[in-house]
Amino acid sequence: MSNKNLRNIIRIIHIIGAITLGMYFYSPMAGDETLRLIIQFGTLPGIALTGLALWQQAYLNKLLNRSMRKPAATSAQRAS
Repeated sequence: MSNKNLRNIIRIIHIIGAITLGMYFYSPMAGDETLRLIIQFGTLPGIALTGLALWQQAYLNKLLNRSMRKPAATSAQRAS
């Protein structure tokens, strides 16, 4: 998956979370305890994580690529 596709998927998830949050605040069901818990423990952390992922995507890719390369490099050294 390319970086552009990954960024678009993360952006869509972030927008869906923001729409859900907006619907919670402006709906008549805002007092519902179950919906409040879903927003509090699902949507808000999801928005925060996707926002961080959008903000720091280059750094996260660098970390993931570095961790993916280390095991391959160590196994290549053992084979030598």
